Amino acid sequence: MIRDWLKTIIGQAPMPENIAERAKMIEFADTHHVLGQMAVTWEGKTEGKLKEVLENGLLRTGFDHRMLRFEKDRITRALLGSGIAPILLKGGAYVAVGSKAAKGRRVSDIDIMVSEEQLDQTEGLLRAAGWEFDETTNNDYDIAYYRKYMHELPPLRHNKRQTVVDVHHHLLPRTSRIKLQSNLMLDAAMPLAGGKLKVLAPVDRFIHSAVHSFADGSFDTPARTLVELYYLLRDLSTEEQKNINIRAADVGATQPVATALWILADVLDDTVADTLLKASNAKPSGLIVRYALKQKLMHINKAYSAKTILLIRSHYLRMPWHLLLAHLLRKAIRNVRTLLKRADQEDS
Repeated sequence: MIRDWLKTIIGQAPMPENIAERAKMIEFADTHHVLGQMAVTWEGKTEGKLKEVLENGLLRTGFDHRMLRFEKDRITRALLGSGIAPILLKGGAYVAVGSKAAKGRRVSDIDIMVSEEQLDQTEGLLRAAGWEFDETTNNDYDIAYYRKYMHELPPLRHNKRQTVVDVHHHLLPRTSRIKLQSNLMLDAAMPLAGGKLKVLAPVDRFIHSAVHSFADGSFDTPARTLVELYYLLRDLSTEEQKNINIRAADVGATQPVATALWILADVLDDTVADTLLKASNAKPSGLIVRYALKQKLMHINKAYSAKTILLIRSHYLRMPWHLLLAHLLRKAIRNVRTLLKRADQEDS
């Protein structure tokens, strides 16, 4: 059923005739943050209550995009005169270039990337402009942990607007088992009009989405991820599509890209992805991982064993076990202390 809903959301299947199924699909799309994409697909083709619901989805997306454009300008202003031209990542990049992947996409925060040499200066300028470490990570341990092991700073939240900026210096953690050549993608980034900000090259935007989904996480938003990958692939020209496999090999992302192509071909019957996968020498993730990915996508609110497999895999890919276990133990102890402190305060 979810496979059919996803095809309807991207316009590859008709709207369900059954009112109850249609209502369930709308609830699914809203819950899993793809209602905006569905609204764009079906704009001008619906009426009555369905039209109102989809229009509401577009209104929310419009608000997100206005927020993003405003914050993009504020980041530019904060870095003015520094010579730093950050690379917008993910939704910020899609909206900035007006890509298919931006149409109807929800955006909650802004991701940027700078070289590691520019990291301290970028942090200082953003903090001077009102961004501060989010309270959940604003402590000596978490800040040191991010700086030593991660590919980004702790999230920075603006002290007035409450908007969040994630500042990356690599696209995967330093300890990741997949050694992505982020510097090659950074070097190929394209300046936006005015030259104050950049975006990854089109093929690299697809590769980054694949890496983020299948080499850096546990497939946390599967429906949104699949729709994003589908549109990112269609943002590419025929020649750029043909270059995906070559570029993926160059930057060390063959398996996550092959996995992205596989899931598009398998779930959405995407012939473009299927052709590219067959033309590649790369292999997608193993059978167990592919099973877990598909189960999590097709049974989003259940599939507990699949979610467990993917969670363990994501931790395995991100860092060695001895570092991970020490980190998780420390976090657990801190959480217990926090709970005990709250209990004492309530008793008093």
